Order: sequence, then structure tokens, then C-alpha cells
Amino acid sequence: MTQANFSVSLPAVITIVLAAILTNAPAVPIHREFTATAIALEKSGQDFNQIFAAVCRQALVGCATNSNLRYDDSARYVFAGLWLWVNNAGAAKLQGRHDWAQHFIGGGAFEGYLDIGPRAAVTKETIDSRDPGNRYDLDDLAATLLGSRWMDLATSGGPAQAKRWLELWATGQMSLSNSLPKLQLGQLPQFQQAEVDRVQKVRAFVNESLQLPPESPPPAPPQR
Repeated sequence: MTQANFSVSLPAVITIVLAAILTNAPAVPIHREFTATAIALEKSGQDFNQIFAAVCRQALVGCATNSNLRYDDSARYVFAGLWLWVNNAGAAKLQGRHDWAQHFIGGGAFEGYLDIGPRAAVTKETIDSRDPGNRYDLDDLAATLLGSRWMDLATSGGPAQAKRWLELWATGQMSLSNSLPKLQLGQLPQFQQAEVDRVQKVRAFVNESLQLPPESPPPAPPQR
């Protein structure tokens, strides 16, 4: 697709609802702390991969020092903060593409706050397919689904899984540069939309590519 701001052509109702959630937060919106971190780190020369790891570390520290914070909610705050950053001149790039970073963050935010990450992904590409200057882009679809998948893994398995998932990204065991599949699915012909089975194949590709690694077994007791 033509690289453009992810939020521009989504249905207005979805964008407005998400914006309301992110702006009508508690008196001191926690997600804005992640926005501030992203802005500061970008100014210091760090890229999106490094910034993402840093905000995951920040989320862990916040939960460790504030018993009122939950790990799954902190994952949501991370993406909310990154959403505000990337849609206000933040120059994030995923696999060299700014729009893919927007798709990834947007997918995570929509999934985390509205539970509609996959629906938003399909809706966005369906709208693009009707635009004479655009196309249904399977890589854009996958990038949005990757963000949604990331958030689902962070929020669907309980506090212990949310903490472990954040730790994997905070410590570099998983990273945007090494743990996401290379996007090279291509585009559909102009005005053509992906059928349900094709969307399901892209979603299966995403889900298979991004999984929670098995936990290492505890060390065996020393033999006597």
C-alpha cells in the first residue's frame, strides 16, 4: 500500500473510541509515561527495536514498584503510549517501514483496549482495496495482526504469563528485529480483497511465527 498514517482511513467510530480510551484515562495517564520515554530515546538516537525493549523494561519496573499495576494492563499502556508517539511524528520503523510500525502498534492497541485487533486489520485493508491509489496489502495485514498477536499473548494467559512475556522482550531474548517473521507476502491486484481463507492463512502464519517460548525446565538436583 501507499505508506500513510495508519489511523487515517480506519472507520471514524473505531478511531474515535480508541482515542477516547487513551485520552480519558486516570488523572496521570500512565501510557503517556511510555510516550515520553519513546520520545526521549528517539532523540538519543535509539531505534524502534531498542525503544520497544526499553518500554517493556519500564513496564516491569512500574509493576514491581506499584502493587496497583497489573502486568497485562501495563502491556496495554505500552502500546497506548507508543501509539501516541508514532502518530505524532515518532519515526518508528519495523523492517525498514514506518507504516509497518504503525500497523504493529495499532494492532496491539486495538486488541488490548477494544479486543478487535484482527477485525481492525481486515477493515483497514478492505478500505485500502477500494482506494484507486491503494491496494489490499497482505504485509500490512500481517503487521497489524502481529501487533494484535503480541498483545493477545500478553493479556490472555494471566499475570504470570504477562510478566514473562514482557521480560522476554525487555531482556532481548525476543526482539522486533529477530522474533518477527520477514514480511514479504505482497499485495493483491487493484480493487481485489482477500477472501476469508486467505486472511485465515495470514493469521495462521502470524500465530505460528510469534509464540511464547516454552519455559526452561528447572535445573536437575545434583546427583549424590
